[in-house]
Amino acid sequence: MTRALFVHRSVGHNLIADGGVYELVKAADPQLELNDYDQNTDTLTDSQGQQKQLGFIFPDGNTKPEDYAQIFSDQVESAYRPILDLAMGYDTIVIKSCYPNSNIKTDEELEAVKSYYQAIAAFFKSRSSKQLLILTSPPLTPLMTNQKAAARARQLATWLASIDLGDNVRVFNLFDLLAAPEGERQANRLRKNYRRWLPVDSHPNPKASQEIAPLLAEFIRTVRTN
Repeated sequence: MTRALFVHRSVGHNLIADGGVYELVKAADPQLELNDYDQNTDTLTDSQGQQKQLGFIFPDGNTKPEDYAQIFSDQVESAYRPILDLAMGYDTIVIKSCYPNSNIKTDEELEAVKSYYQAIAAFFKSRSSKQLLILTSPPLTPLMTNQKAAARARQLATWLASIDLGDNVRVFNLFDLLAAPEGERQANRLRKNYRRWLPVDSHPNPKASQEIAPLLAEFIRTVRTN
């Protein structure tokens, strides 16, 4: 039996609740046990649906790449050690930053985010028995970003999906699945058919979760068996 932990916020919750990730993973690989930690609610859920509040303190109270880099570090602060200890008790760790992290305002900020991901990958490089899966951050709706920031978000997702981060680090390009392709009028923003009614709400709708969840479940299964 292999155990995987998915660390996320609201978009991850929607993939689970609307997309049925648990059921899909179980159907794809009965030997893979999935748990998830929703940082937004501080809730750990196991494969049987049992939930527990953990009282974790995340850096900056969020799941930004910078925050993950503080957790997955040889110099992790004692306040964040319980998060690291939980994660490293699993064979596969899946991490995702939420859509606000796609609002990359400058080229300097883009390079900084890349460095955080590289630091996380370096931590796992020396822990070859563990598998890290990174989901690229979801895009924003057109009202909540601008052309340049959205283009930088695309650059980050493309870079993550193409760079060699180590034999035990893989990337699922969630951004690319959710974002309008380059060349379209609203390129690199959340696709129109994946938006909710409120233009300020960048959470992908249930249709998005239902279409993407099977791809994510298969990705997790494939990584585990390779």
